Amino acid sequence: MTSLAHQFDRAAAHYNEAAEPQRLVIDRLVQLLEEHLPKAKRHFAHAFEMGTGSGLLTKRIDQLVEVDHWTLADLSPALLAQVPKLRDPHPELRVGDASELSLEGLGVDLFVSSSAIQWLADPCAYLARTIHELSARATVAVSTFGPDNLLELRQLTGQGLHYPSLANWHSTLQELGYSYEIHAEQLVIPFADPLAVLQHLRHTGTAQLPNAPQQIHTSRQLRDFTNKYIANFADESGRVTLTFHPVYVIINKQPII
Repeated sequence: MTSLAHQFDRAAAHYNEAAEPQRLVIDRLVQLLEEHLPKAKRHFAHAFEMGTGSGLLTKRIDQLVEVDHWTLADLSPALLAQVPKLRDPHPELRVGDASELSLEGLGVDLFVSSSAIQWLADPCAYLARTIHELSARATVAVSTFGPDNLLELRQLTGQGLHYPSLANWHSTLQELGYSYEIHAEQLVIPFADPLAVLQHLRHTGTAQLPNAPQQIHTSRQLRDFTNKYIANFADESGRVTLTFHPVYVIINKQPII
């Protein structure tokens, strides 16, 4: 995870202005959580966020619900340094791989994460383990991505992260035996040209895909990639698309009766 941490550190200066797709995902996740939580059940003793980044989701959740104490975990200290002021005057900032942290016995009753757990080797196993470690009747609100994420790059390069399918998620959550809901959508975002796509990936720290655009080292490689992208994914004006496939998971840690 060290190289990934460095990549997010480098992206910190541009992250907030470039993260429009991530903001759209956060908007939808917060909307789903708001629809899910009765107003009488919007107080939490201890909230934990995995992959906090610059705090875009943190601030929205902090405005929606009352949290006594926050623990915010991220690989990048540069991004954590940008987290805005919260109602908790002393949130705990944890720099490092959140997947290695145990939440057992910490009394975490709200677990949130957006666009982060897909970087783990086994997102389903991580979430299942984490749910076991949360307090009784905890709430979970997570967004991740499905197999069609960055579809254009996958088709051009044949490479990309491994994303669990919706069937994988359903199977994992059904085995846990708690009430849950899953939603998925496709966001097709237009960019001026393939170079703008590459810039977006760099500025949001998401360019680290095996044998994908960050492996471009020569002007010829860049030209070939650009030509292929335009040939396959450009409209009449020359604008190109990048597809995001967010998956939203809301869980109540209450056994299904």
